[in-house]
Amino acid sequence: MSFDAVSRRKFLALGGVGAVALALASCGRTTAPGAQMVGPPSGIPGAPPGPGDVVHGRSGGSVVTAWTAEGNSYDAQLGYDLHSWEAVTSLLYLPLFRFEGQAGGPAPAAAAALPEISEDGTRYVIRLRPDVKFHNGRPVVADDYVYAWRRLLDPATESWASGYFGSIVGSEDYLAGISTALPGVYAQDDLTLIVELSAPDVTFTSLMAQPYAAALPREEVERLGEEFGRTPVGNGPFMITSYDTKNRRSVFVRSPYYPWPGLPFLDEVVYRWGIDPSMQFLQLQNGDVDILGEGLTPTIAERVQGNPELRETYTKFIPVLGAGWAALNVATDKLADPRVRQALNWATDKDQLAKYSRGLQKSWGAIIPEDEPDYQRIVPPYSYDPTRAKALMKDAGVDSLELEFFCNDDDYWKSASLVLQQQWAEINVDLNITSLSNAAFWTALDNGEADVFGRQFYQVQPTGLDILASNFVTGASSNFQGYSNPRVDDLAGRSLASLTREESNAHLARAEAIVAEDAPGVFIGSLQFYAMRSPRVQNYQMRAETGTYYDRIWV
Repeated sequence: MSFDAVSRRKFLALGGVGAVALALASCGRTTAPGAQMVGPPSGIPGAPPGPGDVVHGRSGGSVVTAWTAEGNSYDAQLGYDLHSWEAVTSLLYLPLFRFEGQAGGPAPAAAAALPEISEDGTRYVIRLRPDVKFHNGRPVVADDYVYAWRRLLDPATESWASGYFGSIVGSEDYLAGISTALPGVYAQDDLTLIVELSAPDVTFTSLMAQPYAAALPREEVERLGEEFGRTPVGNGPFMITSYDTKNRRSVFVRSPYYPWPGLPFLDEVVYRWGIDPSMQFLQLQNGDVDILGEGLTPTIAERVQGNPELRETYTKFIPVLGAGWAALNVATDKLADPRVRQALNWATDKDQLAKYSRGLQKSWGAIIPEDEPDYQRIVPPYSYDPTRAKALMKDAGVDSLELEFFCNDDDYWKSASLVLQQQWAEINVDLNITSLSNAAFWTALDNGEADVFGRQFYQVQPTGLDILASNFVTGASSNFQGYSNPRVDDLAGRSLASLTREESNAHLARAEAIVAEDAPGVFIGSLQFYAMRSPRVQNYQMRAETGTYYDRIWV
């Protein structure tokens, strides 16, 4: 996936770091707030993959995380919004693999080792840890994955993630409801899961690191019915003990069945929701909450970024991979000529736009993020060249143009659209701005009413293919600009079916070059993220793919 959800963090924002001396009431000593305090020896012999130090830490205590809205579901196969995604990824479930360190790839979690993959890349043998248990105390076995993945692909489940397992043998007919057989997934024995793909999928191990790939206990899914979405039985570091819709609060406590003795450090995590970002920040300062789930949002970014003490006390920079662009509706006659779309890219001063992001976006004129690891792009990013933009408009025979820009309640795009309005006026483009509610915004996009609209997308897989395939392949779920180019589709498919990362990235770079030339968007920046947490929260770590790593926090 990716968050579009990521857009995961389209309403998230990101911010700065530092250190100011504060008294930590919870531990009775003084430390530098922005820095992590070295704790007592934890005595923990091992830990699952993830960033942060578990050699030192203290057991006990609780933290409170604030969210703006209620999550849609804690069912691992249904939860998609940011609140739900973090709960199912970091608290309730332990997938087969988990991302290692701050930027590493998948490493064994519920699996005992990385998968054994056949030379042609289509057969996976996955050995399971024998000590992973559900929150009801029952050991997790290979048949629990067979059940869970059949459920994921079952049309009746209506999981947003079902398409990600479309390369499993038999999944196409199973998804279509034509067949009840799914020969591509089976248990060789209790601790050996076999997966067969119809074609290689270079992302498949990363897919198994996503929460929707976690095992599910059939007996609990059937017993709880719809309640499974609010009080699921998982196999993660915490298990849910209450879900209170009226008081907008859910409580998670340490699972005694987590396979790494001594982890998690915390006794309890509490989620609270229905709190707007400004109130969240006030409560963080007052000590009523410890973590802001959406991080530094545009609503509070200006206040925090402009105050070094606040920034250094409460924010922590988190490396992420993501892109922001002004999407262009290629179906409209006004934007049918790629020269016009290229002109808009050359007419855009991305450095000026970055200033309005308040540190949440840096200037970058390409779709694949600037910091994409092991990636060699073959075309330079767009820069600011109004002369070239005017020449392209003249070549296209366009003297002037009137475009409709639609934005929702996203603070960044409200500001950015005004900047674009001024910049594009230099090439005689009149940008009319319409601000809509979130629901009306997406309805307008579905109806093709917008000529231009803001987009942000965070990768949840360690490859830029995540952004390109999700947004620029024909018919892709997040391809709201209606863009279609068979050459891009072919190269994205080749990138996906590659056997090595190098081969995959080579195809991806060629696809990106075509997208850049076709210009279905005005590419303006790589996204940045700043987490926000109280100084009492120690060893705070997160990744954009997972949210906060609660299993290693201590207070």
